[in-house]
Amino acid sequence: MPYHCDLSPGQKIYLDNPGSITLITLASTGAGQQQQSSTQVHTGSWTEVPQIVRVGNGVILRCVAAQGTFFWQIQGMQIGVAPATAWATDQAIPMQTAEVGSSPIASMPPMPPMAPMQMGDMQMSSNPMTLRMGKMTFGSDTPTVNTQKFCTQCGAAIAQGDRFCGSCGHQLP
Repeated sequence: MPYHCDLSPGQKIYLDNPGSITLITLASTGAGQQQQSSTQVHTGSWTEVPQIVRVGNGVILRCVAAQGTFFWQIQGMQIGVAPATAWATDQAIPMQTAEVGSSPIASMPPMPPMAPMQMGDMQMSSNPMTLRMGKMTFGSDTPTVNTQKFCTQCGAAIAQGDRFCGSCGHQLP
């Protein structure tokens, strides 16, 4: 059975025990952003309802399971192992049952393809990846058009297919 607890406005912790694994998920939502971090620990099945204690800016979580008692410290979006000595029994509260099928953060829909952009003499497209500037075209599937070649010896312009430089006579590669 999944459990949850509100840590602060916009931040929740979700706890579940599918099979022999304890799954801890932190979810944080704010204006225009969502964050989530999870940790899995092989604990065995729980034998008690998980409990939580507020400590400073974070919380300590306690799970009693078939393989023993486990303590985790949660601060910000960090989850780490906590010492048993940090547990304050007199401040412990049981976690609340979460709605079945509730998800910490809903998946985002896929982004639509980027529309071609026209910027003066330049045009970009993402499918296939293409960039056109004047008479030149660069892209993943298109060859470059109208490229100029130069002699490696003297730097003079040479034509496509020339075997020797017309300026210095150097043999071209």
